[in-house]
Amino acid sequence: MKNKTTIQDIADSLNLSRATVSKVVNNSPGVSDDTRQAVLKKIQELKYKNAERILTGHPKPANGKPRYFAFLMHTMPGDLHVGSAIMTKLEQEIRKEGYSLTIHIITDEDYAKRELPPNFYLDQTVACVCLELFHSDYSKLLSSLGLPILFVDAPSDFRSLDLKCDLLMMENRSSVYRMLSALCERHPIKTMGIFGDVDHCLSFRERYEGFRLAALDHQIETDGYHIIAQDRSFWSPDWIEASLRNMEKLPDLFFCVNDVLAQNLVLGLNKLGLKVPDDILVCGFDGIPTKDPIISNLTTVRTPSQNLGVVAAQILMQRIQNPNAIPTGTYLRTDVLFRKSAP
Repeated sequence: MKNKTTIQDIADSLNLSRATVSKVVNNSPGVSDDTRQAVLKKIQELKYKNAERILTGHPKPANGKPRYFAFLMHTMPGDLHVGSAIMTKLEQEIRKEGYSLTIHIITDEDYAKRELPPNFYLDQTVACVCLELFHSDYSKLLSSLGLPILFVDAPSDFRSLDLKCDLLMMENRSSVYRMLSALCERHPIKTMGIFGDVDHCLSFRERYEGFRLAALDHQIETDGYHIIAQDRSFWSPDWIEASLRNMEKLPDLFFCVNDVLAQNLVLGLNKLGLKVPDDILVCGFDGIPTKDPIISNLTTVRTPSQNLGVVAAQILMQRIQNPNAIPTGTYLRTDVLFRKSAP
């Protein structure tokens, strides 16, 4: 019975050539960043031999001086995810200062055992960027490492954890408030609902707070109009359609905690024979750059994804130079985009 993963196995699973995978294994040039990250992820998934050495990216320097920024995340971000832009810009910025970026996928097993990934070398790491790690106890583990730690978004209870770490966020609360307030002034809105898991992460919680404040200030009814559940539920079209059918009455406007959920909601509404915006207004958050007709027509909040990577590098460089400075919380300005789904 075969029990060893080969380079050809990895190549076949990704529809790549053996030569391309070999370049990644040997840390050779001539491979795009996206392809390199896909191969590294598959190496970890298939437990390829010497995976720990390969995933680290470089051999340990002879002088032992730490020179790596660790980028930790629970899942590898797709092309449309804000994390892809953050990772690219972060690597470009730290390279100017002589540092390299290592990539680490935190698995559910790592969460459960409170263990660092096997390719993480503490003695060779100078700082960590944590992208959307929404596990409170694991966040505590990372903050205890004695390294500069920057969370890009965080668990919804992050502020109560009192971690000695820096936080980088896009602005959520006031931008949602501005968007919804403007829509309340433009349209005869009497009821609003929110669609999403508001406890999924800190950014979703802040968007919910902006929603509540806008409803309060404009005297909009919200009770009975929310669809709030655990995040994984929202990826089932049948569940979304059933949830909409089970509501006694739909709101005049649905605010979705991100654009992808807004897309799923619009599809669910279409199954019920409802049109956006004629029958109901829908808006989202993120401003994903895509040609998808639903997302590209969404009224939404555009986030500064490119700037997040640059600012992340700046924050950690300052932290390295001044490790005893008070931890900071940095918010980057976002822009409201009014489009066809809620003009």
